Amino acid sequence: MFNIYAGIFDKFKDEKGGFKEDLITNVKGMLGLYEAAHLWVHGEDILEEALAFTTTHLKAMVESLRYPLAEQVSHAMERPIRKGLERISR
Repeated sequence: MFNIYAGIFDKFKDEKGGFKEDLITNVKGMLGLYEAAHLWVHGEDILEEALAFTTTHLKAMVESLRYPLAEQVSHAMERPIRKGLERISR
């Protein structure tokens, strides 16, 4: 598995430390952040926060989205990419 510096996600936060409100209008961006947040490991608070933020907003908007975006969001909420990956051990 690749290690990614969690600080790269700081660009999604505002000066108050919360996630930028304009993310809410970028459904594809939020979906990508949602999927990336599932790769968090213990101690990566920003990814835990990102998961909570994106889950809340994607669930709230999925009913108002059009096909195929609504289907993509629904599928991701049911089965995020990470949960579909098999763990490889050495």
